[in-house]
Amino acid sequence: MKNSPNSITSILAATDFSKNGELAVLRGAHIAKQLGKELHLLHVIHPLDLYPELMITFDLHAKEYERLKQANGMESLDLLATTIRNDFNIVVKTAVRIGRPHAQIANYASEKETSLVVVGYRGENNILDVIMGSTAFRLLRNTPCPVLMVRNSDVTPYKEAITAVDLASGSVNVAKLACTIAPSAHVEVLHVFDLKQEVLSRDVGTSNANIKKYRDIALKHVEDELKKILIELSERRVSTKVLNGYLPEAICSRVAEVNADLVILGKKGKSSLQEFVLGSVSKSVVSMVDCDVLLA
Repeated sequence: MKNSPNSITSILAATDFSKNGELAVLRGAHIAKQLGKELHLLHVIHPLDLYPELMITFDLHAKEYERLKQANGMESLDLLATTIRNDFNIVVKTAVRIGRPHAQIANYASEKETSLVVVGYRGENNILDVIMGSTAFRLLRNTPCPVLMVRNSDVTPYKEAITAVDLASGSVNVAKLACTIAPSAHVEVLHVFDLKQEVLSRDVGTSNANIKKYRDIALKHVEDELKKILIELSERRVSTKVLNGYLPEAICSRVAEVNADLVILGKKGKSSLQEFVLGSVSKSVVSMVDCDVLLA
């Protein structure tokens, strides 16, 4: 990660003024208040060239359209910022950009060196999301900092957070970030032990005795690594859990079991293959759970 989990400097919340955009702003404000940091509010305007059928009619008026749209967006954003300042007593900065949402959000986050981006899972432009791919997931590939996708219907302090780790380098940082973002929540560090290797081993004739031996060795390694994370975190509100099964389903089942309101996943692995797999896991988890998901 660009910033260490305990050095969050500022938060960026992107809004399209939809209900989900409003929830993203409120969540960003809550986190900024908890951490004593400033909040950036960003509204991105879709340029007319994203709507080819409209350009035929309005090509000559595109600049005027974008100028008025930008002015209206800034007016709405300033009103929202005033409300947030009054309600949360935090520093709020505003900006309006024109372009593709994921690119503009990523560029702004990079320019201002924000430590966390907060977005709604769904916005008002669902048709564009279908055509171009989800803004949130396109954002993940371009943003240098963690991205929080807001799915909870209510914005209250997190109570139960699940941090899914693969025990690769950086897992402890993901867990630390969970503790930072959810300072009053119980945090469970979860590792899902994938049984696919056992299935493959049986297919090539590995004996049950050897499979059990390999499993015991692997589980011992998992337990040792989780203990290291607990020692480094040194917080009583943190616990560990090991489950067997298919990664997305196991995570989602655990979320439902403990009624978690926040899930934290790593957004990049050590290789392109791992990144692809982890990306599919992230998409599956976000689509299956009803709580917020932080990709770190």
